[in-house]
Amino acid sequence: MLATMSMSEPLWLRDGQGTPPTLRWVFALEAPLVAMDLGRESGEILAADESGGLYRIGRRGELLKSSNGVRGVRVVAWSDTNAVGAVILGDRKVVRLNGNLEAEWSVGLPEAALGIALAPFGRQMAISLANGGNLVLGEQSEQLSIFETARPLKWIQFLANKPVLVGAAEYGQVCAHRINGERLWSEKCFASLGEMCAAADGETVLVAGFNQGIQSFDGDDGSTGDSYLIEGTVGRVSCSFNAKRIAAATLERQLYWLKSDGRLLWSTVLDEEIVRVICDPLGEWLLVGLRSGHILRLDWKR
Repeated sequence: MLATMSMSEPLWLRDGQGTPPTLRWVFALEAPLVAMDLGRESGEILAADESGGLYRIGRRGELLKSSNGVRGVRVVAWSDTNAVGAVILGDRKVVRLNGNLEAEWSVGLPEAALGIALAPFGRQMAISLANGGNLVLGEQSEQLSIFETARPLKWIQFLANKPVLVGAAEYGQVCAHRINGERLWSEKCFASLGEMCAAADGETVLVAGFNQGIQSFDGDDGSTGDSYLIEGTVGRVSCSFNAKRIAAATLERQLYWLKSDGRLLWSTVLDEEIVRVICDPLGEWLLVGLRSGHILRLDWKR
């Protein structure tokens, strides 16, 4: 099954400012989109919809595998290379998936899970909890480490080139820890956050600061870097491997494509809610997940 192009090219694609992308493909889920993630090397996507559907989608927009009946998915993660996934089900259950979207194992948790992340090869999984606890598990669900942070981390991410976890709370903290739990740095953030992403090399950490725009932190020591003030209330942010390209979406449904210095390359206003934006590693294309259940690949590669 290939991506559907039945969705005509939306008007907002050409009505924006700057250099518009090419609509490469559209994939339609069976129900509204809940969450999605991208494997940075494989180019594969794991998506979940409200009806209990899970979808493994290839880089050309083709359906590789689907599964039904997995209701209650709130957050998903997909490894960069191996076909390994993970989902948060309900409040206190995390399931590790294989490439066929079958459960390999699951864990029940003492507190509500907020975020999950998979290491690039899928060998470790990190889970952040509502009480500020954080677990790192191995391939067979064995506990590798447990550590606490000053505030519960809603967003966590493994770096690609070093065994480090970067995380952010909804308010008050951005931090980095080794997989064994050792804290590398922790920085206060005096703003509510909508999302966090880190360049895969760890040099830059970006947070969506709502009315404060996009704030950056130095991935080595957590020092505050540049901030990018754009129109709207920024709730979503993503970047390429080295943060040379930055994508952002606002609660007002504005979509931005920026250079690393904040210079605008393209922007537009959509006619529906944006659930997730994901920039590809090379900064050549962008995935946009819409509440309607449509996932679009927008491509600047000529």
